[in-house]
Amino acid sequence: MEIVYEKNQLRTTIVYGETFASQLKSISLGSKHIFLITNQRYYDLFSEKLVQLFDDKKEIDWYICKNDVHCNNIKELESLLAFLADFEQQQEFLFLGVGNEGVVQLTNFLHKTSILTSECWSLPLSVQSLSKSLIPKAQIELMNHPVLETSVLAKKIIYDRTLTTDHGEGKLVDFLVFIRCGLVCSHDFLRMLFKNYSDATRLNQQSFNGMLDEMIYYYEKKGQEIDQFGNLFEQGFLQTPNGHLLSSHMKRFLGCLLQLLWSQEVNRFSFHYKNFIIWLIRLGFPVDFPEQILVSDYVEGIIKCVDHGGSASLLNEVGVVAQMEKPKTEDLLATIEKYKTILKEIRG
Repeated sequence: MEIVYEKNQLRTTIVYGETFASQLKSISLGSKHIFLITNQRYYDLFSEKLVQLFDDKKEIDWYICKNDVHCNNIKELESLLAFLADFEQQQEFLFLGVGNEGVVQLTNFLHKTSILTSECWSLPLSVQSLSKSLIPKAQIELMNHPVLETSVLAKKIIYDRTLTTDHGEGKLVDFLVFIRCGLVCSHDFLRMLFKNYSDATRLNQQSFNGMLDEMIYYYEKKGQEIDQFGNLFEQGFLQTPNGHLLSSHMKRFLGCLLQLLWSQEVNRFSFHYKNFIIWLIRLGFPVDFPEQILVSDYVEGIIKCVDHGGSASLLNEVGVVAQMEKPKTEDLLATIEKYKTILKEIRG
């Protein structure tokens, strides 16, 4: 399956439902120097397999990033540029980003800003990484905050299901992408998720391939809003003394839940929030707000981000975004306390 995806006057070809190997057979890479950028985890899993797919006469080199989703940072970019400085600058490169969302952004940023002649492909190895590939910009971070940004899409995005490792936490992280699509774009889509993935067993047994079409469609319509949903509330955890107790994925997940509840508290729309949380618990999501994080510290962290220009999309109802809004302290305090009360009611 091939889809031509256009966003902000940029275009890419998305390929899924076939293997990376079959794509290589149908394309001539000429004399390009193959330069693969990946995470340590995916290098260990797939490096031998990927190398065998290329013509043995090809020049192939690797740059290995940490497994962190925030590997698109200043330090990693500096190391990458130092590594590339030893190569012949006149040759043509194919930059291939293989792995998580940080690698995708780092590779795209390098392609767009480097003086080297290059073509750029993405080989995302999770739905979360694929979704990040669809955002027409790449960011470089410093201390988990974006400091550099450029508009770019890879020329080709190839999602090869045979290379993914979707189980455990990774499956939940990927499923959150579809949940965000439902929250921002379509209540009906969210209902479909609830019906088809009713518990952890069904979630772990069923592939997400049948939903990729809709996900790509929603990202073409409202990719930025979907990608950023929960972001401000996620950033609040980075500002709190004990925020490190949550993984980066947990910060993002709780950020989404709290932004949804904040929207409902402000706009008073009808939505069975408690049932929504019960469903997520059944799927295996860890929904608890850590006792070690003081509500006052967390709210202060969000307000600090707001003071630096941060805002969040406020929902009119599930699937309908009203506008970007700067949350107020009293609304945030009420939201967190309501969230804790709902969890207590569920736990009994």
